[in-house]
Amino acid sequence: MTRETQPFSAGPVPALHTAPVMMNAAHPVAGEDATRWANEAQHPLKTPGAYEWWYFHAISAAGDGLIFAAFQGLPFQPPHLRSNRRSSSSALEKRGDIDFSVPAPAAYLAAYQGGRKIAQFLNIYPSDSTFAPTMGIADIRIGPNRITFRHDGSIGIIAKGYPYDIAHGHPRHRPDQVLSAQLDYTPSFMVPPHHRPFRAPNANGAMHHWILSAPHGQLTGNVQVVDTRENISLHDLPINTLGYHDHVYGQGNLADGIAKQLWGFLQGETWTAVWHQTIYKHATPHANGLVLFERDRKSVIVEAPESTLDQYQVGRWLSRYPGRIAMHGSDEKGHPIEMILTHDAMLDGAPFHTGLSARGTITIPGRGSYTGVGASHSLQLRRLRWPVLSDVTLLAITLVQRDDPLWQQ
Repeated sequence: MTRETQPFSAGPVPALHTAPVMMNAAHPVAGEDATRWANEAQHPLKTPGAYEWWYFHAISAAGDGLIFAAFQGLPFQPPHLRSNRRSSSSALEKRGDIDFSVPAPAAYLAAYQGGRKIAQFLNIYPSDSTFAPTMGIADIRIGPNRITFRHDGSIGIIAKGYPYDIAHGHPRHRPDQVLSAQLDYTPSFMVPPHHRPFRAPNANGAMHHWILSAPHGQLTGNVQVVDTRENISLHDLPINTLGYHDHVYGQGNLADGIAKQLWGFLQGETWTAVWHQTIYKHATPHANGLVLFERDRKSVIVEAPESTLDQYQVGRWLSRYPGRIAMHGSDEKGHPIEMILTHDAMLDGAPFHTGLSARGTITIPGRGSYTGVGASHSLQLRRLRWPVLSDVTLLAITLVQRDDPLWQQ
């Protein structure tokens, strides 16, 4: 058994805005409603390695659902680590069709049925393929993908892309298929959103931000996989399940100076708990925390909990991840809080990333115990320095140009 114990520290966390929500509307935010989603708007990415993503996760107890993320600046572009001479590989040289010198717009969608991933895409687009942010508007457009933050508090999602399979351990592009989703995410209850450091600043002072404005909601809609040659549907999956959303952006390379980034969430019908943790090879200050959002109750914030990672397992690509995580700490009033979670299955495995399904319990004396399910992420971006792993990552990317018919479908 391997055990790692990490003490943490984090700075002050400014509050964001929120408001009650109703069911679906068809218009983007305007006027006072724009304040609600102001922090969800795109941020200028002006420094090397800068990135931003909007993430949605909704997988039912039966294993049906999806994971969707839209990116402005892929944090796992191997060229971000090009200072290491080994990062230049044959696959990298072959991807001269992609301009990695600027933040790359991209989108990822994975669909699950019965606990099995049935389709996925990772598409990248020309550098000018994003909607130019306008003050007071949070309408995210990444290539043909769109996230619309509506005036009633719901979120509309349109996602579409060319999927890829894994054949003999290598990605195989499927331009003969289209994976798409049309979804509505409706936050379940009013929460006091949280804006906190995702990890400590880089050595050059670059900041990393984690925005939690709607961590508990209902995701509805459908996911389709269509064979474009025969114009037939290969999969048509209805979605109606509890969901989670967060938003992360940073003005520097996410991997600089760290060995591993861990974060995740647990959910019940009336609450969501989120946590994050940065592991360094050397002792340095870093951000870490645990936050519980609950309907009709004050949020609980635990800064710098003591964390124990053990029962390590080995996933795909020989990546190690903890089978169990325990966090112990106190809220701002000194009340003790404990979270224990275990990982029971792998949702996704890439050379630099392991996605895991999680279940666990949070115990707060005087308030009770909260048992739920969710997901965890283990991100090891420094592994992209390895040529073989870098090649596999690059080969999974499908470039979609502006004149591609996917934009009009």
